[in-house]
Amino acid sequence: LLFVPPLTTANDNTAPGDAHPSKEPPFELPAELALTAHCLQRNPKSYSAWYHRKWSVAYSLTHPGSNDESDASKQHLTNMKTTLKAELELCAQFLQLDERNFHCWNYRRFVVALLGSCGRTVEKDVGIGETPNILDMDLFDGSWSSWLNQSKVMMGAQLSKSAGAAVGAISMNPEEEGGEASCVAKAIIPLSKQELEEIITNEWDFTSAKIQDNFSNGSAFHYRSKLLPLLLSSQLSSDSNSSEGNHKSDNVNERYDAILALAREEWESILLNAIFTEPDDQTPWWYHRFIVSWAKPSDDLEDGMFEEYESLLYEMADSLRDLLEVERESGMVGEEDTDGKKDESKGAKCKWAYIGLHLVLSTLLESKSMDAHEAENLREEAEECLTELMKIDSNRGERYHILTAVLKGS
Repeated sequence: LLFVPPLTTANDNTAPGDAHPSKEPPFELPAELALTAHCLQRNPKSYSAWYHRKWSVAYSLTHPGSNDESDASKQHLTNMKTTLKAELELCAQFLQLDERNFHCWNYRRFVVALLGSCGRTVEKDVGIGETPNILDMDLFDGSWSSWLNQSKVMMGAQLSKSAGAAVGAISMNPEEEGGEASCVAKAIIPLSKQELEEIITNEWDFTSAKIQDNFSNGSAFHYRSKLLPLLLSSQLSSDSNSSEGNHKSDNVNERYDAILALAREEWESILLNAIFTEPDDQTPWWYHRFIVSWAKPSDDLEDGMFEEYESLLYEMADSLRDLLEVERESGMVGEEDTDGKKDESKGAKCKWAYIGLHLVLSTLLESKSMDAHEAENLREEAEECLTELMKIDSNRGERYHILTAVLKGS
């Protein structure tokens, strides 16, 4: 927009060694940010404005004007860190106006990724004494991956070829044998461990506030689902010093304890309020399904860990039964079919509660330690949920028939 780089065409007869007739104008990030800010004030959901703002930040970050770690280069990184924090404030203002603007949520995730040192430059070894920087803006995709695993965070030029699977260590020459290039990834904005933890905490609190304001905010729930593993890594890294020297199995059990504690906290502090306030809203039910799956223990854990997970599922089942009872009582008043008889299924106007209860019960049925009598009771209740769903949601009756067949065959 304000900055147009010089273009070359197939008919350009300029010799390779000739200088370009016009000097490339300097890139002014404040001007680009001001321009896109005005555009977004007119249309906060403009794909082009958000994308250009993202490109401008990434371009400025990858073109500091100096590849050496001089005072000017360090000052540039400091200024960019300040700019990125200001961008988070701007996102907060836009989300105050429209908390479900997924364009803004995606851009916020991109900014946080840069602050978390996701964006990297790549230096390719082209020969002895020659290591020119290759600045690739495609590396700035806003991916979080494992960037906040504190035990693997790379500060500065600490990433070697052996860490090619790490964030940012992307092959620049896929034609080479094996598809790998000899490269070294270097963090653009090195952050301290304290700064990384502060980023996680601030984003976690931000999503909590947005979800409490509106339980239908699917973007906030999705953002929170991406933050949850990062919060777990941050909490575990804080206790890593005290757990040094422990057996590997102890570390695995400690990690799952933290997972289960987070899952229980999400259920009690977020999901219960959401589903009892808006039981017909599918957004919190999606997050509930995620939590049940995320907290599911792996086979290499001790038996006691499975019992704690099952305890959480039983608590969920009890709460969902209470919700269905409330919905049934409130819906049964004055509801009669054409024959003048009350239809029990009409009392359960919330199909999502039945789907959620079926999910919990079917997950409990996967337990290998459950006695036969208890398993049969849970299976019958799960089948009753599917029977009600066939009445409430007849358009998906075939799916519920299949799920019933799966239950009977288990």
